[in-house]
Amino acid sequence: MPTLKLSRHQVADLFKFCTKHDNYFFLAKDQGAYVGACGGNRDDDTFESLIFYFPGCDPEKDEDYYETARDQFGGDDFGETFEANLLADVCGDPTFTEMVFRVTGEGISISTAHSDLYEEAAQ
Repeated sequence: MPTLKLSRHQVADLFKFCTKHDNYFFLAKDQGAYVGACGGNRDDDTFESLIFYFPGCDPEKDEDYYETARDQFGGDDFGETFEANLLADVCGDPTFTEMVFRVTGEGISISTAHSDLYEEAAQ
């Protein structure tokens, strides 16, 4: 099951990027497999993106990215969008540590991990 873990810092960066642009992010498989967001316009040179690749699926770093993405996600390209408020909810939680994306044949799951160390330190 392909899994991508984003740290608290990465999720905060993605949320900030989303609020600057279209207020959504996506999970996609085409030239690799990734979670990210994009905004701006290529015509006026304002286009920018923030992308986090699933392990082994980055075309810039992984020689076999295409085969890895096909083996883990299947042969068809796809994309799903999510509203940025999903990110805002967890970024506001001081115990939040990471967001985990999992893709199966049945769908996409997004879960979060939290630390109880914050609560212990606050007591």
